[in-house]
Amino acid sequence: MKPATKLTFLCVCLFIHTISLAQHNYEIIARLSPPDPDVSGIAVSSDNRVFLGFPRHADNHKSFALAELVNGQPIPFPNKTYVYPSEKPYGEWLVSPHGIYMDQHDVLWVLDDGKRDGIKGIPEGAAKVVAIDIHSKKILHTLIIPKPVLSDDAHYNDLRVDLSHGEQGTVYIANSGFGENFSLVVIDVASGSTREVLRNHYSTSPAPGFMGFLEGKPHVYDFKHQTFPNGGADGLALNADRKKLYWTAITGRRLYSLPTALLSNPTVTDQQLADSVMFDGEHPACDGLAEDEKGNIYFGAFEQQAILQRTPDGQYHLLAYDKDNFVWPDGLAYRNGYVYVTLGQWNRLPSFNEGEDKRKPPFLVIRIKVL
Repeated sequence: MKPATKLTFLCVCLFIHTISLAQHNYEIIARLSPPDPDVSGIAVSSDNRVFLGFPRHADNHKSFALAELVNGQPIPFPNKTYVYPSEKPYGEWLVSPHGIYMDQHDVLWVLDDGKRDGIKGIPEGAAKVVAIDIHSKKILHTLIIPKPVLSDDAHYNDLRVDLSHGEQGTVYIANSGFGENFSLVVIDVASGSTREVLRNHYSTSPAPGFMGFLEGKPHVYDFKHQTFPNGGADGLALNADRKKLYWTAITGRRLYSLPTALLSNPTVTDQQLADSVMFDGEHPACDGLAEDEKGNIYFGAFEQQAILQRTPDGQYHLLAYDKDNFVWPDGLAYRNGYVYVTLGQWNRLPSFNEGEDKRKPPFLVIRIKVL
């Protein structure tokens, strides 16, 4: 064998070995099947308690909307009254939580987009951010997203909580849109003051002409004929020093950011924010993000059915890959050396497949050791 041929052969073998290792580099920590609902958001505490969110926007289920994973089983959290459908005012129970986030004090922040399948509009009080002390199970904050910020075609998808800006912190929300309006939303925790920014800005909107692969098949973005989950601003991540917020559009491949000093400041105009948006390179098409204390950002690459790490210098590394089980990586969370991921199979919903539900339970929750 010629030296050049040997080198090529060795490179191919190394690549195959790397892929093989990535395929087995994860642990299944939960298998969820009906009557339990499909899973989306995930958050993990400092002592490795795992919390899961179960939205109702695609399936107006009658089960719990938020749960703690205990011995592999979801247990309603903080209590059944708060997470099951209710006749109480919408601000007093969880309607449809998407992104959930654990801050450095083990306070669980829940983003409720208030949308239920089969019910038009979003009632005022249903869309909100709720903060829960996971130890006492006490509701610390209920931050209602009011009109006119709230619109019936909003889709509040993910959130981050920045405790370094504002008297009690600042909440950043990605609105990926059920309609054709996309934005970020900023809430001051102390006052509850809420504002929408970068509405339909290029950085928060779907990429024109987007085409992606899902389970080996090409899909072109078409708002009037949707064949895969799509929209604008979706995944969020805060860098380690809380000085920058990153976001992605679910229908796009470009990573953007803004200084949190600007984004959290209500005196900064929307035009000033738009002029300050930074492009931070391309990324794999993805849904949720996670971040760690070293400045790494984690992506669930739905085309490649893989989990990737982006290092602070902008390089990407494959952490895990499984073409059979990694069907639409959705919520991501990092804690204590592990990346946790929910695999909700959302691209297989009937609304994207001519009315046929192609999901195949169980829905998996996994974790990956970060080397």
